[in-house]
Amino acid sequence: QLLDLKDETYRELADIKDFSVGQLVIGVSHTRGRIILPEILPIYKERFPNISLKLVECNSSELDNLLLHGEIDLTIGMLPFKVENVETVPICAEEILLAVSDMVLEQAFPGRLEEIKEQLSRHVDLAVLQECPFLLIKKGNKVRTIADDMFEEAQITPRIVLETENIETVLALALKGMGITFYPKMFVSGHKEIMKRYKMKSPLNLFSLDHPKAHGMLAIGYHKGHYMSQATREFIQIVKEHL
Repeated sequence: QLLDLKDETYRELADIKDFSVGQLVIGVSHTRGRIILPEILPIYKERFPNISLKLVECNSSELDNLLLHGEIDLTIGMLPFKVENVETVPICAEEILLAVSDMVLEQAFPGRLEEIKEQLSRHVDLAVLQECPFLLIKKGNKVRTIADDMFEEAQITPRIVLETENIETVLALALKGMGITFYPKMFVSGHKEIMKRYKMKSPLNLFSLDHPKAHGMLAIGYHKGHYMSQATREFIQIVKEHL
């Protein structure tokens, strides 16, 4: 605790003396970083060229723990953050979609493809899909937590054929018709070329989930009990301006 206090005092004095130098440690998931950071970091670096940037990439649970212990200055993810004493700054709406290929539906519902697609477009009942294969990211990730909550409420045990830490892997396999997965809407825009590539083989359908946990808010979280540097404040402001 004394070391933490010494470090926080040093950061406060450094801010007062000369804000032009310092460090900002950003925590974000691998994929979300790929989508968000190219929109933010070049602007930040142009404005504050002498601030050293450090990126920590891991899953939601790990990021919450790092934030709790002051090992990152802030984290970017879907609310809620499962850690105490966190102040949040909402950024934009986020939605988790269900990604299902025609191939999977044709195998599960022979001769009923269009009927099932129409049914899912109106309302996704996971119980209807319980015999289908699912591709899921591992526990500890926010999207997996949401999926597990939905499975539990639907009172089904999904047939999981693969688990991975990489949400890009499950999407690529879903495009190939290996199974159904859950995927954030924010990430979809970066996959137009991938979807074009596979469209003739197995069109991927993205269905909205009319479940409250699938519709949330993307936010920045920072620890209320730790000193908030000027570098952190400026980063939050740029995110609010450009996302």
